[in-house]
Amino acid sequence: MHDLDTLSQQLEEALKELKALTERQLHFETLLLNKGLSTEDVAGFNPLLHRNFISNADAAQQKHLMHSWKYNSAAVLAPSELADSGFRAFSQNDEDGILLRLFTHVGCTNRYVVEIGSNCSGSDVGIPENLSTNLLVNHGWHGTIFELDATECDKMRYFFARTAATRHYHWTREGLTEYYSPVIVQKAISPENINELLMAANQEPEPDLFIIDIDGGDFAVMENLSAIKPRVIVVEFEKRFRERHSVVQRDREQFSLRWQQSGAASLTAWAELLEPKGYRLCAVGSCCFNAFFVREDVAEGKLATLSPKSAFDSHPVFSAIDESFWLEPDESWQML
Repeated sequence: MHDLDTLSQQLEEALKELKALTERQLHFETLLLNKGLSTEDVAGFNPLLHRNFISNADAAQQKHLMHSWKYNSAAVLAPSELADSGFRAFSQNDEDGILLRLFTHVGCTNRYVVEIGSNCSGSDVGIPENLSTNLLVNHGWHGTIFELDATECDKMRYFFARTAATRHYHWTREGLTEYYSPVIVQKAISPENINELLMAANQEPEPDLFIIDIDGGDFAVMENLSAIKPRVIVVEFEKRFRERHSVVQRDREQFSLRWQQSGAASLTAWAELLEPKGYRLCAVGSCCFNAFFVREDVAEGKLATLSPKSAFDSHPVFSAIDESFWLEPDESWQML
């Protein structure tokens, strides 16, 4: 009994110390913020705010979630159910969870993903921040990632070459070691070369997932996309036009000059482009950065349609935000 009392006292003292450390940390961060330092400056003082660790339990936890979703979902999944399933493993926001819930419900065919635009933001050790890595590392997918920046490409190659799930996907040819899953391609993507580059990387005509995020220019690329017919497409949209304007910013030099943009095309513009190509809008992320479009034959009888207006009307934050948040497009935006 004496030992138990001693242990209890030691635990209580340890908890007090932990609480004191937490309070000092919060006080320190408050002081830094009051000095006008940015969030990135503050993160530099605290390694816990960097993306430098991968949980070994992620895959097991996610597969447990998938099992639960598989046997406890309605036949037709509502947009709100997809949005509520969001979480972040490697994605910028909650897109990893939404994608996992979506593919648990509609199923996979080839588990092949194409992602255009990727980086290792917020990580000192080169952990990718994108929508494909969770599927590649934790769920056995394969894919191709296109990125213009050579340094970011090297970081991603280094990461995948040393991650347990992907490090064995290599071969030696003519004395050089090459990694083949995922394939990292350092290229600038344009409307003129998109189809050629896709076929050169992998001739799969119907990838399960296609993601594009190149901060302007992505709309024109999608206008010209013809070589593949992905089952699911994820695009970034500009939320500050709500559903009121169908507009595109064609000049990439104008991106984020007026405000910090979330995309170079409005959600309405994306719907008007992709619906005639046979896709329906099924969900948007909680931050209203990414929109999830699913091919009609894949979504039929499994996923409900979300209109651009409903995406904002049903959003817990943007449905009630002050009217001054919404913008009118200026001369840098083209009306469709």
